[in-house]
Amino acid sequence: MASEVTLEEMRRMAADIGLARLTEEHLQQLLRATRAAHQRRAALPTGSLTPADEPAHVYFAERHVGR
Repeated sequence: MASEVTLEEMRRMAADIGLARLTEEHLQQLLRATRAAHQRRAALPTGSLTPADEPAHVYFAERHVGR
């Protein structure tokens, strides 16, 4: 597994995408969420997945009768 994201890396990544005004508390929250997301991703069995296994997110709005 790749090394864990550090607070300094999180600060740099946030600044790179324009989140330069985050407070220290916000950065800590973002760091915790990022670490949790990486842990969840690492726990997924992905060895046998193919592109066809990617879920298709399709939205279909029903037509209302009379409109």
